[in-house]
Amino acid sequence: MKTPAFFSNVSHELRAPLALILGPAEALLAHGHNLTGVQRRDLAVMRRNAVILLKHVDDLLDTARMNVGHMTLAYAEVDLASLVREVARHFEPLALQRHISFAVDAPALLPVQVDVEKLERVVIHLLSNAFKSTPEGGRIRLGVSATPEERALLEVEDSGQGGTHGFDGMGLGLSIARGFVELHGGLVRVTEAPGGGALFQVELPCQAPGGTRVTRRAPEAAWGLEAGLALRSALEELTLPEDARAQVAEADRTDDTSRPAVLVVEDDPELHRFLVETLQEDYRVITAFDGQAALEKARSLQPDLILTDNLLPRLSGDALVAAVRQEESLEGVPIVVLSDSADDALKLMLLREGAQDYMVKPFSAEEVRVRVRNLVQLKRVREELERRNHELERLRSREEAHYRAILDAAPAVIYVKDLQGRYLLVNNGFEALLRRTRGEVLGMTDEQLYSPELAEAYRRNDAEVLRRNVPVESEEWAHHEDGPHVYRSLKFPLLDMLGRPYALCGISTDITLQKRAEEDRERFFQLAPDMFCIAGLDARFKRVNPAFTRVLGWSEEELLARPFMEFVHPEDLGRTLEVLGNIERGMPTLHFENRYQCKDGTWRWLAWTTSPTTPEGFIYASARDFTEQHEAREAVRQLNQELEQRVSERTRQLEEVNRELESFSYTVSHDLRAPLRHITGFVELLERRARDVLDTKAQGYLRTISESAQRGGQLVDDLLAFSRMGRVEMRQSHVHLEPLVAEVWDELAPDREGRHIVLEVGPMPEARGDPAMLRLVFKNLLSNAVKYTRPKQEARVEVTAEEREGGIVIHVRDNGVGFDMAYVDKLFGVFQRLHRANEFEGTGIGLANVRRIITRHGGRTWAQGAVGQGATFSFSLPRIPAP
Repeated sequence: MKTPAFFSNVSHELRAPLALILGPAEALLAHGHNLTGVQRRDLAVMRRNAVILLKHVDDLLDTARMNVGHMTLAYAEVDLASLVREVARHFEPLALQRHISFAVDAPALLPVQVDVEKLERVVIHLLSNAFKSTPEGGRIRLGVSATPEERALLEVEDSGQGGTHGFDGMGLGLSIARGFVELHGGLVRVTEAPGGGALFQVELPCQAPGGTRVTRRAPEAAWGLEAGLALRSALEELTLPEDARAQVAEADRTDDTSRPAVLVVEDDPELHRFLVETLQEDYRVITAFDGQAALEKARSLQPDLILTDNLLPRLSGDALVAAVRQEESLEGVPIVVLSDSADDALKLMLLREGAQDYMVKPFSAEEVRVRVRNLVQLKRVREELERRNHELERLRSREEAHYRAILDAAPAVIYVKDLQGRYLLVNNGFEALLRRTRGEVLGMTDEQLYSPELAEAYRRNDAEVLRRNVPVESEEWAHHEDGPHVYRSLKFPLLDMLGRPYALCGISTDITLQKRAEEDRERFFQLAPDMFCIAGLDARFKRVNPAFTRVLGWSEEELLARPFMEFVHPEDLGRTLEVLGNIERGMPTLHFENRYQCKDGTWRWLAWTTSPTTPEGFIYASARDFTEQHEAREAVRQLNQELEQRVSERTRQLEEVNRELESFSYTVSHDLRAPLRHITGFVELLERRARDVLDTKAQGYLRTISESAQRGGQLVDDLLAFSRMGRVEMRQSHVHLEPLVAEVWDELAPDREGRHIVLEVGPMPEARGDPAMLRLVFKNLLSNAVKYTRPKQEARVEVTAEEREGGIVIHVRDNGVGFDMAYVDKLFGVFQRLHRANEFEGTGIGLANVRRIITRHGGRTWAQGAVGQGATFSFSLPRIPAP
């Protein structure tokens, strides 16, 4: 049994180092003016926790004394109501800071005989526990009353969420409070408060036991609290700097997702801050101060590790571990539990529930970093392995799907058999062949699927492949609805790691159509009237069809025995060798001709078509005997030469005639103009001299003679212009048609004098032509429009253009006298007129000139009209070529 001297020694050994911590820390805080904010904050944490530790030392010593029965009570008479109010007064600032509703319900006076210091510590421990359990915005009630049994009742009720664990599950302070109450002969009860939380009830006898010495106290205003260290340490533990939680919460505001995330769950802000500062350099730290908030953040933020205290408000550490392990998305997140207890049973329970590590306070920052780093790295490695396994599984599944898709899309019949001939795999082509599903086919053998004859043939080929242990290609056949089909089958063994066959794979392609095509080609080769052959670059035939013998007379053996150049005419050898060189260089020869010698010594002309050489060095060629056509072509060529000579001679004669006609036209023009000028001149003289002598009728004769002479002169001029228009050189350029129309219209102003004529000109594109000739075209068409609208009071002339596929089309439209469409073919002829000269003047040359000019431009002319409704004259010009 430990003696009081032992506890005294223990107290001395513990208090001495604490004094050496508290003293320098308080001195530095009081006089260390050069301390940084961080240094001052850390010193304050040291001093505060040293005070708390000193209180815990006293509590432990008191607990030990009570356990060995060395604790005594110093009774004194005191007013319990005043004592409770005095203790409560020191907690009121804390209640204001944390927005807790704190009410004290005590009578004016309640005298009791108790150990004052120990009763003060009971009240302090109960209030401290209530403030620890109650969240911000909660409520705490402290009540004092007397019971009918002359006992004092002390009640502390809170709205905390810690539940009612009883005194055994609480901390050291409540355990000491219970011990002190029991020393007084009292009892303690804890139940659930009506509104949630806990209700602690303490009953004490109001009088000391009989025979006990009781001292008297001075008036209450003169004494202070005796449990000063207990109150100080409790308030130090509960009261934090205002920015403590705000400083810790800073870690939650980082957006850096490149680093692993660690969720730190600790309700003690200073320890919380210590853990955050320890980890925040290497990790993205997420913070929570209670278990429920931690669970919600874990669900939403998906941390890489959870570092949690075991004793937490709202949701305890062990409950948090269990809840996290129920979340599928958090299944792989490691959990490290921090505990005040080295209880192995608690540790094993937490590890079984899903925690990965268990750390007992106190611990160093380096220990925290190492354990967190190891678990985070292990999680990252596990996730990477899972990701790679998932990727490999996905790739494997995708490759299997690809292989299956390729197998099923392949037109061939593909299958795998084991060494006993049982089918292990078949594709869609196999199903289509047998008209059975793969579920029906797998596990069956050829003997169960085919006729005995086919099964034996297939198994014989399979055995050859397995015996030789190499791929083997062969032709096989199978029954189809339209008869037997031929397959080209490639079979090869599937080998294990030791090179031994464990299965056989077959790929069978239906070549029935190919075989039929080969047979058709062979029949065509044999029956074709043209000469077909296969030759090599060694200038020898490899195969010839019967047409060679039919045309040349040589047998197939004779043709294959000699180089084909020996059959070629000596004059054609050079050209044939040149063609052969082009073919060897990969150039196809669509047509060339040479002569081949027949067996009877004659020569036949052959027209050849060849293909480039194949990779094997073969030339495929066809020839057609065109000897008769060649002879006829030569005859035609000679006739063409003779015809060209005749045409050349005839052209020369025509050119000579044209020159003579031009000379004749000039002579006629000169010879006609002279008498016409004489007639006109002498008529004018006769009119001046004999005007008074001649009667009216005679003067009319003279006017008729003069007008006829003038028309004759105009007719000669127009005829000469028409003749020259066919010979004059064209000077083509880009022509803007709108200005050209406007200029011609202005030139016709004398003809329009005294008349009201409306001209409408639509958008006109550019054209390519001879500007002077096109001016003459518009002048003739517009002057006709002016002339033939003369009977109209309101004359209208329209000039429009449109683009058509062949080029540009110009329309000149008027509302004049029009014409009968029955005579439209005469409009553009020379000297052709549809109206009498006494109605409308003219020579009948203008429209003929228009047609000649437009024809020389590569266009055409046409007209539409109706008598009394006007006429439309149109002409086309080629489109301007793109630059």
